[in-house]
Amino acid sequence: MAGPNEAEREDGNDMGGTQTVGGGNFGGVARRWKGILAGVVVLAVIYAKGYALAGADADSWHFWAADMNPLPWLGAIMLIAVYWTRYDRYKATGGDPTLWSGVRVWCFVAGVLVALALWESPLNGFVGRSMTLYTVKLMGEFELAAPLIVAGIPFGLIDATRSKGGFWGLVRFLHNPGVTAVALAIVLALWSMTAQMAVGLRDAFMFGILPGIYLVLGMMVWIQSLRCLPTFPNFSNHLRKGIYVWAMETTMMGMGAMWFWSAMRGMNPSTSQPLVWGLSRITDIHMAGATMMALSVPTMCLVFWHFWQWIATVVGVSENDDYEKVTSR
Repeated sequence: MAGPNEAEREDGNDMGGTQTVGGGNFGGVARRWKGILAGVVVLAVIYAKGYALAGADADSWHFWAADMNPLPWLGAIMLIAVYWTRYDRYKATGGDPTLWSGVRVWCFVAGVLVALALWESPLNGFVGRSMTLYTVKLMGEFELAAPLIVAGIPFGLIDATRSKGGFWGLVRFLHNPGVTAVALAIVLALWSMTAQMAVGLRDAFMFGILPGIYLVLGMMVWIQSLRCLPTFPNFSNHLRKGIYVWAMETTMMGMGAMWFWSAMRGMNPSTSQPLVWGLSRITDIHMAGATMMALSVPTMCLVFWHFWQWIATVVGVSENDDYEKVTSR
């Protein structure tokens, strides 16, 4: 018969932390408080210097108390804290490390920090003076933050019984390839990115939600491609997924190529002068195009992976055993 201490270990609560109402505890976060505190201080210094370079009065009390929006970063800190707590609980109960490894944890943390650095940071003070930096802000969410966050989510622990409720209903709807394809067509083709940038620079609400739209769409593309949620609507094979992602990335790279070779100063939505680094408006457009094409590389690698998996399936040597038979002859 298990004693009290053994029962606590079986419940995953014997980690020396403070229990929460939801059954978790923040022992793991408490053990890491020195690193977290140092990280917060470093971020505060970087933010102060960054906003000062952007022209904000970062030394004033009013800036930190009223002008800077702390909610996104507070939300990110809470999200990472909850994630770490769940991970520590999973380790304490002897969970399979292959389903939720330390690499996943750091991918998730890195993805959240990249997403927030692009979404709410001193970068916002410069995007009005650089189309290139605005491209980094939006495409970075889609191409960098999204795959890192998806790589950090332990989808193998999300079974059919847990994917219920309103939130998962919304995810199931967005996961439908038809819905995602329509959303991507609107964002990438029907509503050009230059027009989005121009609206974002004029309207604070659109400026705030555009990065989130790119982040969510990027996550949906990677979740669909990697078949993270096998019971949700999806394409049936790698060939269709590869064509789908290829069409999306080709549209992005085509837009980048158009910017790179453009001679139209009016395409640059920047509203402030002078532009950063003393660039001309044409040079800024060319750099934005090159940046967009460069940031498309991670997802284009996903396209090649899909086509490779499809070819391997057609040839019939995708399994290790088949490969060993062929090489042993």
